[in-house]
Amino acid sequence: MNSALPKITALVHTRNESAWLAGCLETLNWADELIVADMTSTDDTREIATRFGARIIDMPLHPVVEPVRNLALSQCTHDWVLIVDADERVPASLAEHLRTLAKTSPASAIGLPRKNFFLGEWLEHGFWPDHQVRFVRRKQINWPTLVHEPPKVDGQQINLEANPAWALEHPGYGASLSRFIQKFVHYSRLDAERQAATVKPALWPYLIRRPASEFLGRYLGQQAWRHGMHGLVWSLLQATYQLLVACHYWDLQRGSQSVPSAETLRRETRNELGRTLLKWFRT
Repeated sequence: MNSALPKITALVHTRNESAWLAGCLETLNWADELIVADMTSTDDTREIATRFGARIIDMPLHPVVEPVRNLALSQCTHDWVLIVDADERVPASLAEHLRTLAKTSPASAIGLPRKNFFLGEWLEHGFWPDHQVRFVRRKQINWPTLVHEPPKVDGQQINLEANPAWALEHPGYGASLSRFIQKFVHYSRLDAERQAATVKPALWPYLIRRPASEFLGRYLGQQAWRHGMHGLVWSLLQATYQLLVACHYWDLQRGSQSVPSAETLRRETRNELGRTLLKWFRT
């Protein structure tokens, strides 16, 4: 190991990840410190971590990982930390580039491109580069408690060039259709709570605009159609997720936001669909 290069901690969050963890840890054997932050796993996740020489730290069980990251980061040794999910992989080309970045980059947080695989196919169109803030200086970043909220960074934040050789690989993103849908059901309520706590969009246009825009934006705008049936099914599922979020948001907001009459709602729903379609066919 080149002692002139800054040392890096690889941090993996787990909760019953025995199916994926070994494959992940195999791609992190270059790290100077390997930590598995485990949220009370009941399978053999911890045994696998021990086999790979990881230091296991106990994390409280939480429905989302963001708040747990702050606690885990505080227990890392080195300044630079690479945060990895158990169903992700770090190719050697990315690992080598991270070594260089740790020595030369003035940034406090770096967004890494990520290759997401849906039923075995890389979604190069529709979901690339999907930058994720994962390479960070541990004392200069803080995650909020809400799901899918970006972290607060003390210093410069940059995104790495969208080069597939420098991308995290995410084979577990959509490896199982049933698990993929279960995750949508779980996160949709949490995402709705985030909407209610932050942007608070107008209720009834959100129900129409967001799912329609999601499908058209992914399938046509970002050309997910190039993936054939994979792209069509995935785009429809993305729209379905946004619909679930919107329905949960409606449930949370009932009684606190005014809703038009049934007749007005029918007319405005038709108009909103028309505006959304016109917008995307013009792009």
